[in-house]
Amino acid sequence: MPESCSQIFGSEFFHDKYHDKYMNQHRSDSLYALEIYTGYPVDFGFSTAFINPENLHENKLSDEEICDIIKQAKALGVQKIVFSGSEVAYFADMQKILLFAKSLDIDTTILNKEYSCDAYSEENNPVFCMRHGFSCVITSYGYVLPCPGLQIPLGNIRFQKISDIIKDSEIYSDLRNYKNKIKGPCGICEKAEICYGCRGRSYLITGDYLASDPICERNEKHKKDIISLPLPLDGIIPQIPPMKLIDTIEILGERSAGCSVLIREGMPFAEKDGSIDNVAYLEMMAQAIAALNGFRNMETSDTAPEGYLLGAKKLIIKSKARIGDRLSVFVFKYAKFGGFGIVKGIVKRDNEVLALGEIKIWHNIDQEPKVGDQ
Repeated sequence: MPESCSQIFGSEFFHDKYHDKYMNQHRSDSLYALEIYTGYPVDFGFSTAFINPENLHENKLSDEEICDIIKQAKALGVQKIVFSGSEVAYFADMQKILLFAKSLDIDTTILNKEYSCDAYSEENNPVFCMRHGFSCVITSYGYVLPCPGLQIPLGNIRFQKISDIIKDSEIYSDLRNYKNKIKGPCGICEKAEICYGCRGRSYLITGDYLASDPICERNEKHKKDIISLPLPLDGIIPQIPPMKLIDTIEILGERSAGCSVLIREGMPFAEKDGSIDNVAYLEMMAQAIAALNGFRNMETSDTAPEGYLLGAKKLIIKSKARIGDRLSVFVFKYAKFGGFGIVKGIVKRDNEVLALGEIKIWHNIDQEPKVGDQ
């Protein structure tokens, strides 16, 4: 099991001045602590479809890059940096790095043992971990994670500043807004003020980083109320039959999702020869991103979020889908401004790419609860 926040970052985190400053989240890019993790590389899963191969780094951070991270951390208010992972003892320039952090008046700690999130541990009470409100993790390959247990990359410091990554991350925003976002019994638990279950464990078991912790003994009698993926999209997206095309949401990532659709007789865009019109691919992409937005906010809204498909470009059609095909639709929101977003989409039949392109969308962010709302 992960160690508690006090064991990793120090008992001073639980003092009122730090709790008030960071857990109330007065700034979306503020941090109290940072963990630099030297373990294994991150598995991107389906997200690799949207990543330029040149941006998939296999080289570890240099000591100069780590020192630059420390400078960025200082600007964000970081007061403590923890070095962890299996290779931390082998950093050739660790002494130089520690002295540099000390020169900026940042405390440092080296964890000498590995710790991890065990999804199926017999010890089924989560530690009272609220680390997403005040810290994040940077791997030795530069990827930013919410924590070691929640292996979803939010970005890479080689291409963005830490402040921009955590400010733009929808996952990090959701975790900081846990009082409004956590689904199911964890959200109403008597311990909810100091614990929201293990997010890494919840993601490993349910596929949803906002799901209630299925292993916690406090949820033993409420497992039927814990949502898991894949999940039917009835009521989660605004479309209803016959215009509702996609069936289920299958997988979540940072500003990304994977959905499934079965091409049926009589569905919109079906042609007489059993194929579907190319415009159906755009509608599938739009509904998939609506599924992501709706799923993130399903605990806080009784209605599916309002949204519109505004346009498309760079659409490439490689093959036709036909009645009876089971398709996978992957979407990634790579740019956003307010309620507007530009989304990259890929439609596949098994491993065959049928269509890919970009769509411009709008969804009503006024329907989303803000941090601090109750």
